[in-house]
Amino acid sequence: MRTRFNSDLGSIKDMSKEVSQLILISYDRIDLYLDNKNDENLDHVIELYDDIRRGASGIERFCFELLALQQPVAKDLRLLQMEIKLASTFKRIASHLNSVAEILKSYGLSEKEIVFLKKFIENEKNMLEDGIEAFVTNNKDLALATIEKDQINNDLFIDAINFAADENKNDMIGPLELSNKILLFKYFERLGDRLARVADLATRL
Repeated sequence: MRTRFNSDLGSIKDMSKEVSQLILISYDRIDLYLDNKNDENLDHVIELYDDIRRGASGIERFCFELLALQQPVAKDLRLLQMEIKLASTFKRIASHLNSVAEILKSYGLSEKEIVFLKKFIENEKNMLEDGIEAFVTNNKDLALATIEKDQINNDLFIDAINFAADENKNDMIGPLELSNKILLFKYFERLGDRLARVADLATRL
């Protein structure tokens, strides 16, 4: 029975890694859109929204099933609890990425704005990869280092909204576009917070 339970715990970790790969693909598609302006890349991000949420819901169901049937204690209980929280975080990340894609479909970007987004994407992909690695291997040092990387996103957000405000002041963009650009950058800042949350969950195992 214990061997089966350990195998199930390993399966849940594998499910988390699979969902994280879908999120990485979403980032890659947004990055590719910034290069080629092909809306099909953004459509793919929107399609992945449902896949990520289904994967996260599958993690939650499996965890609740094990909690009910196995009544785990101590370390195993903490893992299942953190996996449930991780699944919820995945859903929020999917929602933010979906919103990013919708805004990008409606507004063009300047070269400077593309640079900001590419920096967000590069840092947040690293955070996701390191955060999941820290979670599945219980590497607290890597988790703490990942959390620190969120400051890069915070600094980028400030620079990006200041740039957008200057563009509006110089009549390069209107008020509506300004508000949507700020919202776009805010979604990336929130994504950084969610990814820092993934790493934070790893410190609680």
